[in-house]
Amino acid sequence: MPGEPDIASVAQAIGEPARAAMLLQLMDGAAHSARALATVAGIAPSTASSHLRRLRDAGLVRATYAGRQRLHRLAGPEVAQLVEALAAFAPPRLPERLQPDPPTGPLLRARACYGHVGGQLGVDIAALLRKDGVIDDLAPGESGTVRTFDQPLLAALGIAALPDSHPGVRACLDWSHGTVHLAGALGAALFAALLDDGWVRRRPGGRALRITEPGRRRFTELGIG
Repeated sequence: MPGEPDIASVAQAIGEPARAAMLLQLMDGAAHSARALATVAGIAPSTASSHLRRLRDAGLVRATYAGRQRLHRLAGPEVAQLVEALAAFAPPRLPERLQPDPPTGPLLRARACYGHVGGQLGVDIAALLRKDGVIDDLAPGESGTVRTFDQPLLAALGIAALPDSHPGVRACLDWSHGTVHLAGALGAALFAALLDDGWVRRRPGGRALRITEPGRRRFTELGIG
């Protein structure tokens, strides 16, 4: 019979400031080189390799190759859920040298959260879709289905269906606002459409997103923000 899970081993892998900074950067959903993650963490690239090995051994990060370059990303959405949940309980900020983004402003307004939109923008979108009956009122971590695509924001972004994947929608706890934004297939579709249509842009270097002027106008027209 298996014993109790060894959560201490996972906590020890996360519980080092440089590794925590790397995991937060990887929450943008992209793949990063060890050198890029070393810069984020404020450490030498040679040191970053041992930290990344520790994260891989804990099952939190996986490595792939693009040509000869080794790239790292989170091992899966369950790791993103873990990091976001920890962030909700964590003190307000990392030490200054480990800050991947400004502590206020853009990061809190809109950010990438492993393939979906977090921050105030993500929270506002979730609230609008609940109000319009697109999704149910879900608690953090709960999953559900999309009840209708007949809604102005979804129509404006050309979202009329979702891939046959589970979950259709998941409520992700937003650490910066204490409520939920949307993950799952719907969250991914919204994020992709917002980027493709130019309503938001990725800011260089961190997870923060920039709401463009056309995007700001469209959000205002749709009752967001």
